[in-house]
Amino acid sequence: MIKKIALAAAVVSMFSVPAFANFGSGTNGNILQKGSTPSTIINAGQPHTYQIDLDQPATVRIASSHFPGTHSILPMKAKLIDAQDNTVKEVSSSGGDFEIREALQAGKYRLVVSGNSAPGGDSWDVHRYSLHVAFQ
Repeated sequence: MIKKIALAAAVVSMFSVPAFANFGSGTNGNILQKGSTPSTIINAGQPHTYQIDLDQPATVRIASSHFPGTHSILPMKAKLIDAQDNTVKEVSSSGGDFEIREALQAGKYRLVVSGNSAPGGDSWDVHRYSLHVAFQ
């Protein structure tokens, strides 16, 4: 019984760890900064919008991933849009994950992530993804 309680506490603590990266709310959605975002659920018809604010030119790398141990076959798309609503880069998932690597000028950008739901319900772990962001 004690082992079961310890195992349950360990599993709960894995999901209650604080966010791995700076991730805040902006007026146009969530602000992406260097690091990893908490996992979130993607549902069909409900795209997620993130804001990227660059004070100086940088090469931006944004990659998605799913929970360890899960492999998603769900199609996901990401679109990087500049302040004038021009699409800078658009990518589709490969095995459920995508990556954007783009040299950008200083300014405000939006990342719109969309995907499709699959059998198993919207809270199923294969619907969860995180973003990993780096600036160079």
